Amino acid sequence: MEASDTDISGWQLRATEDGIQILDSILWLDARFTRDLSFLSSACCLSGRTEARVISTEETVKLLAINNIKLNALICPYNQIVSLGQLRMELLPSGAGLGAASLWVEQRQGSLLYAPQLQPQKTGITRLMQLKHADTLILGARHPYPAHHHPSRKKEKDRLLQALQQRLELGEYPIILCEPYAVAQEICRFLTEHGIEPAVHKSIYRINQIYGMYGSDLGHYSLLHKRLRDKKVMILPLSTFSKPNDRRPLPEGPIFCVEESTLQTSWPDLRRPVAERFFISSSGDGRELKSIIQSVGPREVFVTGPYAKQYAEELSTQKLPVHALYPSHLPTLF
Repeated sequence: MEASDTDISGWQLRATEDGIQILDSILWLDARFTRDLSFLSSACCLSGRTEARVISTEETVKLLAINNIKLNALICPYNQIVSLGQLRMELLPSGAGLGAASLWVEQRQGSLLYAPQLQPQKTGITRLMQLKHADTLILGARHPYPAHHHPSRKKEKDRLLQALQQRLELGEYPIILCEPYAVAQEICRFLTEHGIEPAVHKSIYRINQIYGMYGSDLGHYSLLHKRLRDKKVMILPLSTFSKPNDRRPLPEGPIFCVEESTLQTSWPDLRRPVAERFFISSSGDGRELKSIIQSVGPREVFVTGPYAKQYAEELSTQKLPVHALYPSHLPTLF
């Protein structure tokens, strides 16, 4: 497997299609197929089984067990220093969902913070993002670099509530399509706080139950089944119903689509129009990442993901170089 080897302030990193390897150690970052040890930043980063031994939070292990993914895991709580050979490690809450974490690593040559997904805004359902000074910072570019920052989270949720209330007054029960992890739970709690008890898809229901196990109060909601389809606001997973080859029918009702970015348009079911679109992101925008870089105070920044080149160009300054980190044979989108 071809990859790029990069010397980062005393760190030797190897970017591959299967995550990032810290050379001269057994540690990988978000790798699935390695036979070494891999840090797993969130349940979203693993869509199938893995034989790797992983470092993760207990919450992430529980969430993956919903899909019968059993891990050989070294479970680490947040904010506890763990030693691995010459490496000292600490998991920090990333704010991006239950159990989601960034990894701070230190060795003699310096420190590194691997933060592939950060949510700096308060969601009300999970621990707030934490940062720590590091010589090297690795960020994830999950969306196109925005010409402007994401719309106000509060205003978008208020707009969603107003649109729902208008439809309910007409006797209509909208379908909310959103990401099943983190965003769905935030919406679920928001609606119940305003007197709307939603019925949620079984995949979201299972995730909600794990949130509840760890103290997140999502309010009163029910599992969606046929007799509730015409009587409840429904929350369904966008990732399930937006698959091109998935022809399962959506329940009746106007479709409200909650998307990650104004620069990304998702049309989950071309057979029916989307009535309303809302923008509630699970991760920070370009402006917020600039602030995060300032808070961490690194000497050098690397960006991974499909939009790594675009972010590297936008965020780089003369005093602080920002580079794209990706396999040399697998160019990024921009």
